[in-house]
Formats: sequence, structure tokens, C-alpha cells
Amino acid sequence: MAKPLLYALPLVLFASPLYAETEEQTADEASQPRRAQTVSDVIDRPGVLTPKGKFGIETSLNYSQNSSNTVNVIGYTVLPALLVGRIEVADADRTTMTLGLTGRYGITNATEIEVRVPFVYRDDQVSGRELGTGNNRDFNRDVSGGGIGDIEFAIRHQFNFDTAPYWVGSLRVKSDTGKSPYEIASDELTNVLEEAPTGSGFWSVEPGISMIYPTDPAVLYASLSYIYNFENDFDISDTNQEIDLGDTISLGGGMGFAINRDLSLSIGFSHQTILKSKINGVTDSDAKMLQLDSLNFGINYALSPTTAINISAQAGLTEDTPDFQLNVRIPVSL
Repeated sequence: MAKPLLYALPLVLFASPLYAETEEQTADEASQPRRAQTVSDVIDRPGVLTPKGKFGIETSLNYSQNSSNTVNVIGYTVLPALLVGRIEVADADRTTMTLGLTGRYGITNATEIEVRVPFVYRDDQVSGRELGTGNNRDFNRDVSGGGIGDIEFAIRHQFNFDTAPYWVGSLRVKSDTGKSPYEIASDELTNVLEEAPTGSGFWSVEPGISMIYPTDPAVLYASLSYIYNFENDFDISDTNQEIDLGDTISLGGGMGFAINRDLSLSIGFSHQTILKSKINGVTDSDAKMLQLDSLNFGINYALSPTTAINISAQAGLTEDTPDFQLNVRIPVSL
């Protein structure tokens, strides 16, 4: 599955730090450190990436909560009201915390590169029961695990400075350094993983385009990206399986509003369409296309000339979207 959308739109206001410096700055201005931008900064200075020769470091903490109820039918139907087999009912609650360390460097005033290293801790609580088998006992499993996640690399380029809207292109590559769910054994009776995964198990590449349009005292933003996942082979039940994880189309947009020079608020909407996955080149009859929609709220405050804090919350609007996410980021410009 694709990671939460918060990392798929790195250039959108209030989802990550923004830096400003134009080509016409004087030497004195260029020597001054710049903090992560608020809305008013974007209106005054159109550059939105890390300035040439400057470094930026960001520490982030993401908390995600998701719950689901599933009913699995194992058997076949003779008549509309007659089932031969068994029915499994399960309830799952998943809590994920991710500590991210991100470094950025400005190659030019229009181009920056980025490396992000996530550390993931995940705890899954699964309970369920087999119905129609004479077994009236519920099973309860608490599965947890942690470690390094999938390391990411990105490059971004701002195409224009003189006129709005400002357009920024990006290319993000995600590795498979985290532990894949296909590499973890599962319990034969409950089909629950014995350890929580920390990665997807697939390399992926994500090209994207973002638009930023200042209109005092607000900034409008929108973005579009496509995540392509590369196929990978896994040994499942002692059989080699070629898995092609479904690609993801991501859309996002919203508005940021400046309260004053240091404080900004934002509201936005994000959508992901996750296409059907394939096994050995064949789409399973049970595979389905997923639609993930969420509503985002954020607040950005400048703590000092070089440091800001961003707090954002995301509420899931569809069944497959995480119920709630809270993200805290502290970008520092050097």
C-alpha cells in the first residue's frame, strides 16, 4: 500500500518547510539565515526552495491511528442463504508512529535535493472469531515492531520566479530498506503477521508537479503526482510469487491564510486512487481499487529567524483512509 499522502506532497505549504531567496538579493541579504516560510513570506518572496548553498534540516513525528472491521468468507454458496464453509469476523486497530529526519540542500536557487530517513514503530491489535465452526472463543493478538523504514531521495526544481502562479516539479525515489510484510511469517490459525512491518517491500518512483499562487493575504496551492511501484519477488508459502503493487494517483489542494508575519493557518483536501495489484501478472478476482480521501488542517509558527514549527491534523473521509493522523515538524535552516 502507498504510504500516507503527507509525504507525497512535500512542496505544499504547511506540509513541509519552504525557503525563500530571489536571484536579485544583495550579498548582505543572502548571508542572512532564512526560517521556514509562512504565507506572508511566500507573497513577499517567490522562491520556495532551499537557497543555493544552504542546508535545511527537519525533524518530524507522525502519529497515525486506523481501525477496521472485516468479514472473510471461506467456502462457497449453494443457495443465496446457504453457505458451505466458515465465516471469520475480525477487528483490527493499528497505531503507527514515525520519526523522520530530513536533510535538504540548495544546488541553485531553483533546485534542491533531499534525503529522508524514517524510523517506524507500529502496534497492531487484532481480535476475531470463526463463526459457524462450533468455536465460541475470540482470538486476540497484539503485534508490534519497529525499525528503520523506507529511505527516500528527492529532487525539486522551481520553473518560474517572476510571475504567479509558481510551478515546482519534483521527482521522489523510495527505497525498500524497511521490513516488508511479505518477509514476515503469519500465524496459521489467525493469518495475523507475527511481527509488524516497517516498510512496503517495493522500490517506487514518484514524479509530481505543484502550483503555488499567492493572493494576499492567502496562498492557494494544488499538486498532482503519480507513484509507480516496481515489481518484486517474494517467497510466500514456499512458492515464489511476483507481486506488482498497484500504482497510486495523488491529488491535493487547499489554501493557507496568514494571521500575521509569524503565524499561518491552512486547510486542504487530498485524494489518492490506488490501482489494483497483480500477482504473477494476473489481477486477482478479489483485488479492488482503493479511494483514499482526507481533510487536512494545519498551523505554522515561526519560533525564530531560522526555526519554525508546523502542526497538522488529517481526518480520513473514506473507509480505507487512516482514521486520524497528527504530524509535528520542526524545520531549521542553516
